[in-house]
Amino acid sequence: MLQKEIHHETVAEYFLAELDQGSKFFTNDYVLDEAWTRLITQQGLNAAKKLKSKAKQAEKQRQLLILWTDETLFDRAWKNFVKFAEHKLSFTDAVIATVVKDLKIDEILTLDQGFKKVGLVVKPQLG
Repeated sequence: MLQKEIHHETVAEYFLAELDQGSKFFTNDYVLDEAWTRLITQQGLNAAKKLKSKAKQAEKQRQLLILWTDETLFDRAWKNFVKFAEHKLSFTDAVIATVVKDLKIDEILTLDQGFKKVGLVVKPQLG
């Protein structure tokens, strides 16, 4: 959806290869919130609606699991937000890090290299 992004092709190729290998994908409501906000501000409402539709379709096909933030996760994420304050993670990133560590997820698909500072494996690796 973001073909103008410098690493769009690299991420798309990595994602499709992982999908072909049967990798399981997770996201959460905070990530979707950020994605929809970015799309509506940069490409318009139709792009945000398209992503919402694709996420719902992927969820129905069991290609994606959307994890929702509840009060318990929020509180654990807040502790990580404070713990990693020196790395200046956003609260959304603290939620992501908490979920990844709680569920022992192997790696995260992101271009945000800041996650490495809190011990997460970031893919794809860029040049």
